[in-house]
Amino acid sequence: IDDATTPDDDTVDDDTDPGDPIEPSAGFLARQAEYLQYCFDNSGPTNGGLDTQLCRIAMDATTFDEAAIDASCQKVNARQDTSDFDMAALLRLLYLYQDHPTLPDAIKLEIEQTVIAFKYWGDEPGPDDLCWWSENHQILYHSAELLAGQLFPDQVFTNTGMTGAQHVAHAVPQTLRWLNFRGRFGFSEWHSNVYFNEDMPALLNLVDFAEDQEIRTKAAMALDEMNFDFANNYFHGLYATAHGRTYPDHLLNGLSDSTTEGAWIMLGLGDHGSPGSFTGTALATSRNYWPPVILEDIAADALVDHEARERDSINIDDGPTYGLGYTDHDDVIFWWGMTGYVASKVIAGTFQTVEDYNMWDGYLWSSLKFLRPLVGSPLLPLVSGMFDELSRGPALESMSTYTYRTAYYQLSGAQDYHPGLWTAQQHFWEAVLDRDAYVFTTYPGGLDSEDMAGPWTGGWSPRATFNQNVGIIQYDRQTIPLLEGLLFVQYTHAYFRKAGFDEVVEGGGWTIGRKGEAYVALYSQNPTVWSTDNDYELIADGLSNVWIVELGSADESGDFATWAASIQAASITIGGDITYISPSQGAIKVAWEGPMTVNGAAVDLGPFPRWDNGYCQQDFGTNRTIITFGTQLLDLNFETGQRRYWAN
Repeated sequence: IDDATTPDDDTVDDDTDPGDPIEPSAGFLARQAEYLQYCFDNSGPTNGGLDTQLCRIAMDATTFDEAAIDASCQKVNARQDTSDFDMAALLRLLYLYQDHPTLPDAIKLEIEQTVIAFKYWGDEPGPDDLCWWSENHQILYHSAELLAGQLFPDQVFTNTGMTGAQHVAHAVPQTLRWLNFRGRFGFSEWHSNVYFNEDMPALLNLVDFAEDQEIRTKAAMALDEMNFDFANNYFHGLYATAHGRTYPDHLLNGLSDSTTEGAWIMLGLGDHGSPGSFTGTALATSRNYWPPVILEDIAADALVDHEARERDSINIDDGPTYGLGYTDHDDVIFWWGMTGYVASKVIAGTFQTVEDYNMWDGYLWSSLKFLRPLVGSPLLPLVSGMFDELSRGPALESMSTYTYRTAYYQLSGAQDYHPGLWTAQQHFWEAVLDRDAYVFTTYPGGLDSEDMAGPWTGGWSPRATFNQNVGIIQYDRQTIPLLEGLLFVQYTHAYFRKAGFDEVVEGGGWTIGRKGEAYVALYSQNPTVWSTDNDYELIADGLSNVWIVELGSADESGDFATWAASIQAASITIGGDITYISPSQGAIKVAWEGPMTVNGAAVDLGPFPRWDNGYCQQDFGTNRTIITFGTQLLDLNFETGQRRYWAN
């Protein structure tokens, strides 16, 4: 098929043009070497943990932290949660260095025995405390089974009685299914500044070691897609956007991303800071993956004056459109990968899968074992539907990301995403000046756990709508009488750490901060008070509330005092509709439902295409990403399994 978007002279069949070689840039190789040395210098024979041992052996060390390797093997043998993280590093160590003369034979033997005995999927026999079904865990387990089977094709694996070759045959279609979903739908754990750090080592292992060429190529393409996501959403070395899954320690007292080392090594964004990074050590020792140069160039080009729209994941209701049902075990696990366990369409399949896989005594499900008698009951979807705000809210469904960036600030968030649902680990928006000066709001979900609906992650989702440097964030939840007094709170709050700014002024419902020449202003409809428990929490009582954020800079807005005065003087009307006369944009109108307009013109609230920015236009649900910059073009075709690049 002739494709006019490919810059070659072939008029018969562009798919036969292999493109130019994808070579590592000098910058990538320098960062890779720098991190390897940094990792080695900050580890030793008695410290550093499992991942840093990869750096030590790569640098021909003669001593290792054998206790750390043994502890990981013991953890895996005990089938503890996150054993798959350790297994990824153990397999990388075996593949790269099983014949290295300085690695003690006793260590190699212990790792090999651990690999042979592991439980690689939920349908295998034996008790465990493993979570193998979330999106990142799925690819970690699939890649581990595939690579373990390749290493020992004729060996009988003790947990299943299957040979390594049989494990490979089981893992190949599962791995391809996961990779093809990413090419078509993006990531359900959208922009996770935690779990992208778990996806990347699994993908790097596949690129480096998988014998199946289709898997190797598509794993590299999935990494390319992640790099393109970083280029569109990173600001000043920070993954400053919405997150499908995150934790409070990544958001409070300074932004912190587990993806930092990966984004720096691959694209040169930000800097590195952790010698034991899961992704960092995998990249430092990778021999087969590097981002195409076009992605590094785009990351540099998009540092300032960038606007991007992006869509990830699908809605549960749309499953049949994409060939996904709600009862088949593989389909149920797809929905589990986006935390849709108890949504009304999925819950019956969830209970049946837990029953069929004998999981009632394992991770998560043991605490729900008292519900086992409901397996097969028609009451499950009925009750789930009655509490739709709670049952569907945690599911990481189709989300449209809007990002607006200047040299001074970035405003990014989930555009009009499922207002009024009770969510788990989601982070919906943030306005960022730098690592210490940033603002976001949440409606606490009533739990103290970092895993579910806590004070700063998850909770009740707003109707958040953004256009350039302005966002209007509405909270308006329904009361649930059975749980109201036991669980739910009636206040929203903002993170606004005054110590992170050079200057803060308050008045007229606004809290306004300056950091250098960058400005941010946050308005609350309800009166606010500062918490007495910390130095960053701004609390507004009320079952509902409207927050407004606007950003500016010295270049755009003049001096800070004048800008702050113009913000405080701006007209705000809140009734059925919200009207904000922005000093920079004019009349912005929005309500709980319906359009958002700026001076009468409708704002695009989504759903967005898969990619919509200055480098790529791709319809959602399609399998081909074509990225251009200057004379360069990158073609990631998940339909044909082709990864091609043209420099000119």
